[in-house]
Amino acid sequence: MLERITLRYFRNYEELEFCPGEGFIVLVGRNGTGKSNLLEGIHYLGAGYPCRQAHDEAMVRFGADFFVIRGCVLQQGLRYDLEIAYQLESRRKIIKINGKRCMPGACAAILPVVIFSPADLLLIQGAPMLRRRFLDLVVMQSRPQHAADLRDYGSILNQRNNLLRQGIYQQAQLAPWDEQLTGVGARIISRRLSVFRTLLSLSREAFASLSGRGPLDGDYVSQAIPPRAEEDEDFCRRAFREALERRRGLDERLRMTTTGPHRDDLRFFLNGHEAQLYCSQGEQRLIALSLKLGHSRLLSGTPSEPLLLLDDVFSELDAVHRERVLQEMAMCRQAIATAASFARPGAAPAGPLTADIELFRTPSMFEA
Repeated sequence: MLERITLRYFRNYEELEFCPGEGFIVLVGRNGTGKSNLLEGIHYLGAGYPCRQAHDEAMVRFGADFFVIRGCVLQQGLRYDLEIAYQLESRRKIIKINGKRCMPGACAAILPVVIFSPADLLLIQGAPMLRRRFLDLVVMQSRPQHAADLRDYGSILNQRNNLLRQGIYQQAQLAPWDEQLTGVGARIISRRLSVFRTLLSLSREAFASLSGRGPLDGDYVSQAIPPRAEEDEDFCRRAFREALERRRGLDERLRMTTTGPHRDDLRFFLNGHEAQLYCSQGEQRLIALSLKLGHSRLLSGTPSEPLLLLDDVFSELDAVHRERVLQEMAMCRQAIATAASFARPGAAPAGPLTADIELFRTPSMFEA
């Protein structure tokens, strides 16, 4: 549970401290007052990157040269002090847990966040990178070692690509990088496959409940492994190594690594038709919402309880789907939403957060 978060020079905030507490809280204010920026700060602290399509430098308040986000989190009876600092001039990000520097993604399992927003539609319509990033966040939240493997894989991939870009090298020089790449890459792919299949099963149930239609299905798409491959790490390593060998000529011509988890994608299907190509925007929105509900349910089955963030999603949903999301929130210990206006029986005003944002608090959204 997030006990406290402090933003300094983040987005529109010069300095803000927020102690959300347990239960459901709504940030109410006009558009442009910073409600979404606060949710983005919470998401950034947990995920290590912005929830909207923006670069780190865009998070720095105008006129400042850095931002800092600090949070205190209570998780499984232990308190953690989290900090992310970003320096604009050097474009350097420093992450600390209890005062010790950590790698990107290390906070994901301590503060597991699930955000619902209108931008969720990009999980279906957007680039493969967005789907990989979403799945990797779910994996990091449930299997913390994934963050270290992603970092190591990126470093090895850069070394291999640097060698390919030189154009002139001995095959023996490439072999050590191939061995390391397939070893770490196999662990990444194996975890992704395992978590994706669980996520898809939970999302399929959510979609059936939301729409009464279906079936919703999905595939993990990769040039490194065969379709519907096993989750076994050794199998993934062998398949990845064979794929590198098959595509070595292409890699040498393009001077880059053309296969591996950095090129993988997720595809979703409704009634056998690919959602990105054939589904209406309304259907795509329901699929994206189902993925987020599946994400929430997956984390609810782990020792780390998820923090739900809802950024102006109610305006995008009809009454039936709005109620379904609220039911999901009722199962969570902590949830924070934004709204331009809010009226619900039993909701209690909790005072102003800023001059433009009011807080409303209720232990359950279903108390009438």
